[in-house]
Amino acid sequence: MKQNILAVGAHPDDIELGCGGTIAKHLELKDSIYVVIMTNGENGNHPPDRSECLRSLKKMGIKKENIIFGNFPDGDLSDDNGTVSFIENQIKKFNITKVYTHNPNDRHQDHRNCSNAVSSAARNIPEILFFEGPSTRVSFEPHYFVEISEQNLKKKIESLRAYKTQLAKNSILNLEWVKNLAKVNGMRCNSKYSEAFEINHILKEGKNV
Repeated sequence: MKQNILAVGAHPDDIELGCGGTIAKHLELKDSIYVVIMTNGENGNHPPDRSECLRSLKKMGIKKENIIFGNFPDGDLSDDNGTVSFIENQIKKFNITKVYTHNPNDRHQDHRNCSNAVSSAARNIPEILFFEGPSTRVSFEPHYFVEISEQNLKKKIESLRAYKTQLAKNSILNLEWVKNLAKVNGMRCNSKYSEAFEINHILKEGKNV
């Protein structure tokens, strides 16, 4: 059964970093993928422009009409009713059945608030999974692993190469880290590569990726 998947990130590149391989696998399975980027990342050390984000997601295989920009303030994203309502509207509009977002235990305040807002907005969705990223705290304890193929990982890395402003400078975006993390998570679940998640909730038994 095909699924309607929503991935929510606070900034451009967060989704690709956190669950890009899993999204690539969903696309192979012909699931419908919708992406919400809450802010434009304009206040970061090396802010990407929107065209880089669109190129990245296009390389991933996500349709342009399935990409939603929230235009919330970078560095000041809240988990208030307005943020929750915005995410709820996307969930209803696209009949979402599974959600990926940040782990709430993250050093970046936008990531934490994004996670909290998604948890509230998607409280009745069957599955919410928290991905990890460079700013996820060491207390991250995954109990859900998605095995990804070498092709899925290549798709993830190629999509991240679209963020040239990030890669050209000493930023948090490190493609070697991306590959090594996939290897480490693979060893944790007896596969070559995987992505790791914490479970917010799984309300009913569904199809694993």
